[in-house]
Amino acid sequence: MYQLMDEMPQEELIMWGKYLEARPIGWREDSRAGLIMQAQGAKVKPNELFPSLSQLHKWEGEKSDEEASNQSLRRSAFGAILARTLGG
Repeated sequence: MYQLMDEMPQEELIMWGKYLEARPIGWREDSRAGLIMQAQGAKVKPNELFPSLSQLHKWEGEKSDEEASNQSLRRSAFGAILARTLGG
């Protein structure tokens, strides 16, 4: 375990901040409550009621956009050059 201010590298602290922003505390409980509401016939989507779920869905959309751009880089001519350079 790190002593937060003395030993943890700044990059790791930033990554933890991004992780907690993308997956807010309590999102699992909110998701479970939303599923129960839908099972009981609620017409509203859970991410409209719970801010943690809307943040989670926003992050997943950004992640899929990033993955798509990574795939297009791999298929590009520059990506092929990088793959040969890295031995893959």
